Amino acid sequence: MWRNWLLAAGIALMVVIAQPTALRCQDNSTKESETYQGDPLCQSRRGVYPHGVYTPDPEYDDKARKKKTQGTVVLSLIVTKEGRTADIKVTKTLTPGLDHQAIKAVSQWRFDPVIQDGEACPMRIAVEVSFKLY
Repeated sequence: MWRNWLLAAGIALMVVIAQPTALRCQDNSTKESETYQGDPLCQSRRGVYPHGVYTPDPEYDDKARKKKTQGTVVLSLIVTKEGRTADIKVTKTLTPGLDHQAIKAVSQWRFDPVIQDGEACPMRIAVEVSFKLY
């Protein structure tokens, strides 16, 4: 009886802690002539990228959880001068549901923007959002 209860509790615990993790990628794919709202996107200098200050994890899509789908969604986005995310695009897909959950979460992220020549400037970065079941 205890064994069945522990097994059931272990399964329930697995479902509760099966959370995705979001990781920022230190990757910059800015074209020199690219702009955002009239401002030129700044180029990374010496590995300087926006710093995430609020990066909540995405929720797992129910369909993907049932199918036990795991993997990484890669997004390209612009961090604005205000530290918000804009122009989010999927560059590596996983499933439509998980892609949507990654975009939904990353659209809430907030950053300390990059400062160049004394002013904040928008920057394009790539972001990896990993989905793993534990």
